[in-house]
Amino acid sequence: MGDAGQVLVQLERYLADGREEITEVMARDLVKQLQAKRKRDVTEQVHLVKALRLLTDVLILRGKAKEGASEVRRLHRERRALERTVRRADPSLLERLTPASEDHLRSLRVAAAMGRTGASKKALNRLLRTRRGHLLAHVEAVERLGDVGGLGRRLAEAANAAGALVETEHGLQLVPASAPESAVMLQRLEAALSSCNDARALEAHARLSAEGEVHRTKASAAEAKLQAAIASLEPTHDYYEYG
Repeated sequence: MGDAGQVLVQLERYLADGREEITEVMARDLVKQLQAKRKRDVTEQVHLVKALRLLTDVLILRGKAKEGASEVRRLHRERRALERTVRRADPSLLERLTPASEDHLRSLRVAAAMGRTGASKKALNRLLRTRRGHLLAHVEAVERLGDVGGLGRRLAEAANAAGALVETEHGLQLVPASAPESAVMLQRLEAALSSCNDARALEAHARLSAEGEVHRTKASAAEAKLQAAIASLEPTHDYYEYG
């Protein structure tokens, strides 16, 4: 199949483009090739873990939750093997690995797709033990399971703990300081909170909606001021008429 690193880049591009079938076929093949190697070096183990993540993701997208559950279990096993290898070789490199929380989030998605609410909540709890304040996990739990077993309340608590909205190049987001990779767009967060029955979730929704409106008003005022400044620089006379 060629260099595993290059294949992974290609697979990421295919998945981003929505080419799910070819992504699944190639990811399966790459996983099979890498697992066939009995003594993998660190780079090969990294490639295997990344390939398993891609395979799990595409299986979830294609509605193959049962197969996804099998692959995510293998993913956890191989990630732990990678962590042990890196810890022995150079512990300082551990922080450069993708957090285990991202794989626990995959476990949550797979379990939810299979209708296993209890397993989904267990995956959420495991995730939060490794990455406190992971806002996206709370949002996805509500999106996939609904406001059951206190999920709405927990989402509200996570949203409140994340602080104030942040203006980014993608728009308004809530970015938890403890888990910035779990940032969520305001619109998506509002939708999740508004779907809950919990009073605290609805209060958090009202707060964030009001805060978002303040940001939008300020942005509109700043844009109007900029346009006025630009207009003031335009000449008011056609100097050519004096020629």
